[in-house]
Amino acid sequence: MDLEVLQRILDGREKPTNLSFTLLKSITENFSDDREIGHGGFATVYKGVLPNGNVAVKRIRNCYTINETFFYREVDSMLNIEHKNVVRFLGFCASTDKIAIPTGGSKEHIYAEVRERLLCFEYISNGSLQKYITDELRGLEWNTRYKIIRGICEGLHHLHKEKQIYHMDLKPDNILLDNDMVPKITDFGLSRLDEKSKTMSEERHGSLGYCAPEYLHKGKMSFKSDMYSLGIIIIELVTGEKEIRSDNNNVLRRWRHRWKKTGKETPLVYQQVAKCLEIGLFCQEIDPSKRPYIWHIIHVIREIEGANGKISNAYEHTFGQIGPYSEDDMLGIEPFQLHNPFERNKQMSCTLKLTNETDSYIAFNVEKTSPLPYCAQPQKGIMLPQSNCNVEITMQLQGKAPGYMHRSNELIVWSTKVNDCLAVEDITTNMFINEADNLVDEVNLDVIFDTSESQETSDKTCEVSCQNTNFAKFAYSISGQPPAQMIFGCGECQINRRPDQIDFLINLIPQYKQ
Repeated sequence: MDLEVLQRILDGREKPTNLSFTLLKSITENFSDDREIGHGGFATVYKGVLPNGNVAVKRIRNCYTINETFFYREVDSMLNIEHKNVVRFLGFCASTDKIAIPTGGSKEHIYAEVRERLLCFEYISNGSLQKYITDELRGLEWNTRYKIIRGICEGLHHLHKEKQIYHMDLKPDNILLDNDMVPKITDFGLSRLDEKSKTMSEERHGSLGYCAPEYLHKGKMSFKSDMYSLGIIIIELVTGEKEIRSDNNNVLRRWRHRWKKTGKETPLVYQQVAKCLEIGLFCQEIDPSKRPYIWHIIHVIREIEGANGKISNAYEHTFGQIGPYSEDDMLGIEPFQLHNPFERNKQMSCTLKLTNETDSYIAFNVEKTSPLPYCAQPQKGIMLPQSNCNVEITMQLQGKAPGYMHRSNELIVWSTKVNDCLAVEDITTNMFINEADNLVDEVNLDVIFDTSESQETSDKTCEVSCQNTNFAKFAYSISGQPPAQMIFGCGECQINRRPDQIDFLINLIPQYKQ
């Protein structure tokens, strides 16, 4: 019966309601690790499977005494919200049982409360916005990023304007994306209904990097606190960083470089990027009174787009000031993700292609930011106007594969315009950092190690063997005798073992018996 109720809620035929703990336990396979899809400071989220679709079940950890307050605050907030850019709430569970705990040497028992506090939401398949944050040159196209920014603003407008709720923990991890990349704000554990007097809190639970300074330092909460967080998110979506490193024009340069390669350069996209940067910085004013309200931002967004999604006449006269560089003047770099077919104890290599389509001389320098033994040939050079250069990236790993097969920001390519009399031997790292006279472009490269099926099988065998090695070391420590005569472990970590030591350990510890 409970299952049918939740199915009808998921289909939109019934309103959110109280759900039984037994039901939520059943649809998540007893909150199994395989069903875990996320976790935070106060809760773990599991995927629940229904006959007509999936749901997300948020189980609040009962080791926190503050969770009771957070739980009912989130329920109150979610019961009043229905918007396409806010995750849909399906129900809640507040279950309390008592268990008897015997006291030592006595027939009496201590009765302890076991509380379960759970929330149920629609399941959002694409995960959080956090995993889609990248710089201007890769990742999501601008149109997708702009729609996400607009959707977040519309969701926040609904919370602030329609429901008088401020979120207080707005960040990319708390913005989910559905199959159509529509953003949905979630996690209202820190939210507050607007109050006439400013709310003060002795404990701070917001996320560093997104938390407004007046809340972080003084505990003051308001709509303007959310606006500060929104500003950080907007800048991150446009640039991949929480802060703009140089200036707005350089951000536009990088977007223009990408647009020219894809043929998606229009006056509207320049206007959107410039205005989003302006809004993002405006929201980050230290003085909360100087930050805009969300309805002001919604007004600006609609004014830019105009009635038909075209650039507004009110902004056409400023377009010439937004992109002062008429031509693409960046060094072309491909690819941004270097794929290496992983082979143990063999040299791996891939090619980085550099293209100078400008009429200037461009110096480049390739540096590694990782402890892995990458080697670039050539590591530095000067590219003539309208020229190409291939850089070979090689490395050789001893032993097993690195811990992460997709490694972000492993290499960095610096480039800058130089005069034609500079020699290659004059190129130094300081030239791109401390002594840079001209604009320096910085591009990070990811490295992906591609493994074959046979290699994966070999790595798994190695992992099992290494576990046997640990087993062997334990046997040695118990027997007090040096191991000998028997080989355990993989080719990278073999040790010797006497059979009597193995029998001794297996008999000693029953769980190791086969």
